Amino acid sequence: MAPRSRGAKRITDAFATAQKIAPDTSPPITQLSPSGPSASQATQPTYAIRAGIVLSRPPLITPDPHPFETAYYLYQRRLNERLVLPFTQYFYYRRNTPAFEHWRKHRRERGGVATRDIGNYNAYTPESWNDEVLIGDETGKPERIVENLITEEGRQAEFTGRGDSKFAGLRRATEADVKGDLRSLERRLQRTLYLLVKTKGSVGKQGDWRFPSGPVVGFEGLKEAAQRILFSSLGPNMNTFFVGNHPVGHYIARFSSPQAPPSTPQMYNPLHSPPPAESKQATTDLADSDASTPLKQDLAATQALIDGEKTFFMKARIMAGQADLPSSPSQTARESTNAAAGDLPAGVERGSARDKKGTVVDLGLEEIEDFKWLSKDEVETTVQPEYWRSVKNMLVAQ
Repeated sequence: MAPRSRGAKRITDAFATAQKIAPDTSPPITQLSPSGPSASQATQPTYAIRAGIVLSRPPLITPDPHPFETAYYLYQRRLNERLVLPFTQYFYYRRNTPAFEHWRKHRRERGGVATRDIGNYNAYTPESWNDEVLIGDETGKPERIVENLITEEGRQAEFTGRGDSKFAGLRRATEADVKGDLRSLERRLQRTLYLLVKTKGSVGKQGDWRFPSGPVVGFEGLKEAAQRILFSSLGPNMNTFFVGNHPVGHYIARFSSPQAPPSTPQMYNPLHSPPPAESKQATTDLADSDASTPLKQDLAATQALIDGEKTFFMKARIMAGQADLPSSPSQTARESTNAAAGDLPAGVERGSARDKKGTVVDLGLEEIEDFKWLSKDEVETTVQPEYWRSVKNMLVAQ
């Protein structure tokens, strides 16, 4: 028998044997997990949702250059002096003129070099290869260059107002830096500053500085809640801009034992209507429900215990203005004006507003006692270590 015939016969025999095998009559497997008592699911912790604001002021000036950067820029200017054509002095200065004599005098003082920001260095001498400064040399420092230029011009009083070239140019350290005023936005101009607040009732405790935050009320989104919290807590004197509609981070605070939600928002009008009876069925239909009827989810939230709080932070920028504490005279006058204008019903205190149903709600905001504008490294030393581990990646180092 040929090899090809033997192979075909083997395939035919194997196919016939497979057809003779009886089909599996065992019942189908209907469960994926082994038989036994079902495991009970663990109770998920309940958290109260809060909205926080990471309000920042961007840097206003460039950072101080590193000593390596200063040396590198000076080296580049000296290298350029060696490679370019010599300065054509007679094209810019006519002979036997006061300007020519003034320029030639200061050129001798600089060692014969035309450029005024490279120090005592001549690119056309046998020592021109030695164009790097030593450690501790202040030739390339921006402050030294500005001082030399002002001194050479002889216009100290015009540029500084004091007649001293050391005060030439804009100051990188402001009066707020000298006095240590942490509330000022004019401090640390080359760093990003973040707004931290301390609420009343936390005096004497360590690590009670945090970003502004408050509870989310009713149908609010995180951005709406953050805007309302910032306006209600720190006044309307800040021109702010929220960067996006999504949070940039969150912080979870776990309680040692379940407790009632702090400052629970009330969705009924505390001034004109009594609290709704528990037997009255709540409804979410805005057209059919009474203005003093709480929503079902809000009524359920007031009856539950929570295991902690979750704060979601929204990023914002301040472009003008300053935070305003509630105890300031301007804030008191503004509240009186609002009450007289009828913005809120008489007797409604600060921290209350109207929800989408037109009812007055207690927003549960804590009154702010103090605030600071701090950089990232200052925030680290001010807040609690646990809080810092949750928020540090939201802040920029510069």
